Order: sequence, then C-alpha cells, then structure tokens
Amino acid sequence: MSPTLIAHNIDENAQSSIVLTKQEQQWLAENPVVNIGVDGYFPPYSYFNEDDQLVGLAIDILSLISVKTGVEFVIDDEHKWQNIVENLQQGNIDAILTMVKTPEREQAYFFTTPIIYKSLVVITQVHNHHITDREDIANKTVALVKGYQYSDSVGEEFPNIIPVYVDTMREAFELVAAGQADATISFLAAANYFQLKYAYNDLKIAAFYEKHNANEAIAVNKTKPLLASIFQKGIDSLTSQQKKALNEAWGANIKAPKDYTELIEFALISGLLMLLLSIWGLQAKRHNRDLVKANQNAEAANLALKDLKDNLQQLVADRTQQLTQSENRYRGLVESLEDEYIFYQHDTKGFVSYVSPSLTHILGHPVSGKGGFYHQFLTDSPKNQDVASYVERILQGESLAPFEIELNDTKGNVHTFEVLERPMYDDNGKCIGCEGIAHDVTARKLQQDKLFYLSHYDDLTGLVNRYYFKKLLDDDIQNCKNNGQSLALLFLDLTRFKVINDNFGHTAGDYILNQAASRIEQHVKGNFVVSRFAGDKFCISLPNTLAADANLMAIELIEAFQPHFEFLEQTIIIGCRVGISLFPQDGLNAETLISHADSALYEAKKNPNCVAFCNKEMALYNKKRHVIEQNLSKALFVNDDLLTPQLFVVYQPLMRLPECQLAGFEALVRWKHPELGVISPAEFIPIAEDTGLIFTLSDWVVNNVCLQLVEWHKRGYDFKRVSVNISALELMNVKFAEDLLSLVVKTGAKPSWFKLEITETALMAIPEQAIEILQKLTKADFQVAIDDFGTGYSSLSYLKSLPASTLKIDQSFIRNLIESSEDQAVINAVISMAHSLGKQVTAEGVEQQEQLDYLVAHGCDVAQGYFFSRPINAHEVSRTYFEV
Repeated sequence: MSPTLIAHNIDENAQSSIVLTKQEQQWLAENPVVNIGVDGYFPPYSYFNEDDQLVGLAIDILSLISVKTGVEFVIDDEHKWQNIVENLQQGNIDAILTMVKTPEREQAYFFTTPIIYKSLVVITQVHNHHITDREDIANKTVALVKGYQYSDSVGEEFPNIIPVYVDTMREAFELVAAGQADATISFLAAANYFQLKYAYNDLKIAAFYEKHNANEAIAVNKTKPLLASIFQKGIDSLTSQQKKALNEAWGANIKAPKDYTELIEFALISGLLMLLLSIWGLQAKRHNRDLVKANQNAEAANLALKDLKDNLQQLVADRTQQLTQSENRYRGLVESLEDEYIFYQHDTKGFVSYVSPSLTHILGHPVSGKGGFYHQFLTDSPKNQDVASYVERILQGESLAPFEIELNDTKGNVHTFEVLERPMYDDNGKCIGCEGIAHDVTARKLQQDKLFYLSHYDDLTGLVNRYYFKKLLDDDIQNCKNNGQSLALLFLDLTRFKVINDNFGHTAGDYILNQAASRIEQHVKGNFVVSRFAGDKFCISLPNTLAADANLMAIELIEAFQPHFEFLEQTIIIGCRVGISLFPQDGLNAETLISHADSALYEAKKNPNCVAFCNKEMALYNKKRHVIEQNLSKALFVNDDLLTPQLFVVYQPLMRLPECQLAGFEALVRWKHPELGVISPAEFIPIAEDTGLIFTLSDWVVNNVCLQLVEWHKRGYDFKRVSVNISALELMNVKFAEDLLSLVVKTGAKPSWFKLEITETALMAIPEQAIEILQKLTKADFQVAIDDFGTGYSSLSYLKSLPASTLKIDQSFIRNLIESSEDQAVINAVISMAHSLGKQVTAEGVEQQEQLDYLVAHGCDVAQGYFFSRPINAHEVSRTYFEV
C-alpha cells in the first residue's frame, strides 16, 4: 500500500492564519516530509473503510492541522499499533497521531494537548449477568489488544484476570461474541461502531471501566521539539465549530445506557418523604386546633397561658428544624441525580432561578447565572422551534404532555431531553413561572435509531427490507405523480440459487446474497432505492425513468452477474433475470407494480436476455397461474372422503412391434377442477416444479399406481411393466432411489412392475449423480427409459454408460415423419444407435398408419399414441385388455 498524503483536502473556510517562529519555519524548510504513524484498527478514530481508505475522526483532525499549518503529512504504511510504536522509538517516523500520555511515555516523547476524548467500557455478551461493574472482571477471561496502554494497566490492576491478547479490537469483539472470552475492554465510540458495523446484537456495554481518562494526544519524537510546537499551534487553532462538526460526523460522542436503579431508589425515598410530610401536616393541623383552644382558655388562666406559650415555642422550633432537615434531604436527593435528570425553575420571562448541579455533570455548563436557560443552549433543531409556544401555554395553565428539546454541551455534543413542565403559583394563586424536569434520553434515542434500522433494513445485506421498500415505493410513486413523471420498478431474482444453498449450505448462500447485493448497488447509478425483497429476490425503484432506460439498466445488471463468485476456493456461477413494471401504465400503487413486475419475472425466463416487461396478457396468465398453484396444493392434500378426488391417473398402452401386442402402459396424471375444468399437465406440472409440490405430486402418482397394480396382480392380469415419469428435480435428491423403493415396497407392489421414464434434459443436468441413482434403481429391478430422446444434447460417453433399457423418440419427430426427410434421418439414426448399444426404441405420438408402417419397416421396437388408444382410466384398461 502506497503512503497516504495528508494535504489540503479540507474546505478553504477551515483555514486560518498561524504565526510560526523563524526557527519553526526553518525546521519545516529542512524537513519537507513529516512522517506520521497511524493506528489503522482504531474505529471510529482511524481505520480502513470498505474501499481500503484510511478514514476517521483523528484523520480529519490531522487534515485540518495540515491546512492550518501548511504542513504536508505522509502517513506511514505500517498500521499495527505495536509496530508503529517501535517505528517511533527507532526514529523511522516523526510522530504518532493518537497515543495516551503516561508518565513513562512522557519521558520518551513530546505530547500535545488531547485531540480525542473518550472513555473505556466493559463489553460482554447480552446474557452475561455476572459482569455489571468493572470490579466483576476479576478472575474472568478478558480479551485485550496488545500494546494498548490500558491493556497493561488492566493487567496491573487485576492481576488475577486471564488475559487473551489479540492484534485488533475487532478480534477482541469476535472472541467475546464466540464465548471464548468473558469480556473485553474497549472505547465507547469504538464499541458502538463495531456493534453497528458487524451486527454484534448479542453484545452489550456492561459497565464503564474508566470515564474520560483514556484521551489521545499526538506523540512526537523527543528529537523534534519544533514539530511538537507546530502541532500544538495547529490544534489550538481548531475552532469549537470545527470540533463539533467532526465529532458529530464520526459519532464520537456516545453515552452508555444508564441504570435506572438510582431513579427507582429516588422515587421510593421521595414517596417516603411525602408520607412523612403528610404526617407532619396532620400533626401541625392538630396542634393548631390545640393552640386555638389554648388561646380561649388563656383569657381565664394567665398562668396557664405562659406555660402553654413556652411549650408552643419549643414545639414550633422543633418542627421548623424537622422541616429544614426534610427540605435539605429532598434537595440532596434531587441534586444526586446527576446522570440523566436536570431540575430547574424559571419565572414568566424565562429567567432561570434554580438549576440542579446535574446540569454540570451532563452538559458541562456551570450552574450559576442561568438566566435565559432555553435560548442559551438550544440547537438549531426543528424540535426547538416550538419551545417558546409550549412555555407560553404552560404559563396559561395548560397541562402539556412531555416534549423533546435538543441542547449542546460544552464540547459541542447534542443531547436530546424529554421535558415535563408545570406552572408555579404564589400564595395568591398567581402564576409566577414554571418548574420542570429534563430527562436526558440521548441513549434511548440512539437505541430507537438502532431498532429503526433493524426493523427497516435487511440484517444480512444492509439493504432496505420488504416492508420499508413498499412504503418508499409508494412515496416515489406519489412524487412522480405530482411531478408528471414516469417510474420503473425492477424485480430481480437469482438463478440457480437453490442449488447453491442445497449443495454448499446456507453460509455460502448468505455470502452469495451479500455479494449479489453489492453488485446491484454498484451498477445502479442514481438516487434509487434497492431492497432485498425476499429470499434471493431484489427490487429497485427507479423514479423519473423511462422504459428504455429501465431496460438498459436491467441488461447491465444481468451482465454484472456474468463474472463468477468465489467461496472457499469454490467457483460458483450464478445469474439473474429481471421483470419490469411501469408507472402509471401497469399500476398506480406499490402493491400493484410489485405484483406485475413479479409476473414479468416469470416471462423473463423465456426471454433470451432474461428481461421482460409486464403486459395485461401476462398479468392474466400469472393470475391464473397463481390460482392453479393454490388449488393444486388443496387437491394434493384433501383428506375428505366425501369429496370427489380432483387428481386421477390414466394409462396409455404401449404396443410391441411388428405384431402390435401389449407391451405395457404409461401412467399419466390428470386434473379435473370442479370450477376450472380440465387443467392440462403442461400447465400444472411446471408450476408443481417451481413451487416444490412436484415431490408430493410424484409420491401421490406412484402410490396410486402401486395400489392399482397390486389390485390387477391379485386378479391375475398381465400388465407387463407400467411406466411412471420422474421429475428432473427428484434426481437432485441423492436418496431418491432408497425413498422410491421404500414407497413401492410399503404398498405391496414390486419394482419389477415398473419402468421409470426420465427426460434426456434431466439426465444431462447432473449426469454423474443421475447415473449413480439409476444404477441403484436397476439393481432393485426397476427398468429405466430415456424420455423425449433427441431433444437434448446427450454425450455418447454418458449415453453408453446409462443403465437405461429403452430410448423413447420424442413425438415431435413422429409428427412430420412421412413428409420430413430430416425427421426420418433422426429416427433411423436413433434406432440404429440404440440397437448397437443393446437398447430398445419406443416411438411416442403415433397417430397414422403410414407412421406405424415406417417405424415397423425400420425396426422400431415399441410404439404408443392415439392410433392405438388415448390414455384411459383403470376400469377401461381392465375391460379392454384384461377381461376380453
């Protein structure tokens, strides 16, 4: 990695004049290059981002110092902490950007004033309740970063811990997340960064280890005092606005979640105090009654009056002392709530007469002279614009719910407070101002922001999730409608993703989804919303985009998936297809556009470039497809004996040539829906394969055929072998042979009664696994036929090794057999090749005498088709072929 040059990359408004002495100017002239060592694993202060660029709060401060002083700094290419410390000791670099000052280090280096203020916290797993205070790490396994100052001090303070030393903070977090360490010590802002960046949802901040005493300064080689002076002048020239902007930009002002135990104890003590005050009030009233009675009696007994007066004065003195003590205790309780609550009082003009000392603890401002409290510390946030009107309404006696304000602390950090105010009245009932309590809810707001992210974004890819995308899409549609613009919606899914999950596992699937999301984001140019919609499906909203531009972007996305993926040294090839719908042509709301884009996605499978637009015909087709999908599931799982089964099996005879004698049957499934009527297998079989219902459907067919053959066998019928079609997807199950044999045997049927028909295309998808499965089936006495032969691209090397007894010529070659010399050539070649390999040939779709004569003349073994019989039910088979 080439050294990074820190130069004038900050806005010119950041520049200010700094006066350097002649000695400092001379030193810079003699040392044009200042080498800086930077810790590259110290987020959010200095670390490498996804583009391998060194970024962070400390880097931006160094850039500002460069602009202020005119010095060009070169960052050394060594970024591990121990190594850069050694480089400074050996004089290979001039300074280290961030280092905690200790007495030992102060002997070796010059230090500037701190540039970073931070606290150390203890990080544990969420369910770890054994560590709630810094002292609890004793006797625990603690992950520590080698060479960090606090790592040494932790070991010195807690000699009985079991330290596990790592090179970076992230490694320490990984050890705690994996349960290999009980805790780690890290910086508060860094802990927040790692939890958000790497989704450590099972980690928490258990306690503070040290507050604001792990501050970082610039450490300079002891031989370069002028450089230390130049650095200090650059730091002193930074304005509070610049410091505030940098801290806000990098989220370095984080507050750990607070423990509400003290508040609960305060509430209990306050309640007890109120009870005591009530009791005292009752006693005071009772005493007043006694006093009135005593005054009446005094007129008759002067001596008794004197005695009573003496007793009364003593009692009043005692009660006054008790009241003073109670007020002091109450004030002490109020002023002890330093972490989250500020108590205050102000008059009708806003002059603050009392503020609790917690103001200094939370915001850093002194308590004295707090007139104009609101206006002095309010930020420019829109939340603060209504504060004056709220106060005015409260002064008029209106009871308002708590409202939020934002205040700046002395370091420029923004705090969010939830404020509850109530009016104050004098003895005459006149409003004299307000008293209130301001609750610091900054930590809670941060947690709410995190919860918002978790509920609106996909935790795997970081993209917008389905729920949030629909809302954003509706917003985009409304904006386009208001501005008279069009909008395109791209619906994208990955091809072969299920195969990746099944063969490589979900870890590989998650990796592919992450990489796919990155490729999509890289190729979608513009302010567009990208969502992981569900599974391997992604949606992209393209406001103000025409159809042609949307088509071009879809093609670019498909091309972006041409390069393969790498996972654990495995090459994974995966593609995508895109369906497109347009506003306003295809719909006026998000739900409709998504539905139509999903419909277009099905059509994209048939398109050579895998892109398709929605149209009305397609929408109607996909609506019918959805109805078929729902009803097929119901038809397969119906258990009511009173309902007529919708699915049934028919049998088409196969005839041996040339004598045209029965050679067996092919079992075919049919579906008669009570409302939709007869539904073609060409419609519902592909839907069953897409939805995974094909496995249930195949089991249903095999089970029904088995029961029918068992019945025919009991009656003594010679049905030869019955062919059953096997889906290509079933060959992906390595246990298919065992499962099929178990199903057949369970019904009482025999494998020798069956011939399994598998398409040539299915065999060539995964030939090695298919051959292994078919060999198991043939050993169990099943026969195998290759269906639709001639439509695929079989390799002869695989064909000769296939344990298949029969090749079935696809009916597309039979249909024009008499007129087409090309079809005749194919048929002749298939018959010749099959016979040379010792296999029989069956011709499908024979409908004419001329076709049959040609097949007989050229040695075809078996034929089937409407010339002999249409597929018929089991009762007609018995009557036609067995009961004659």
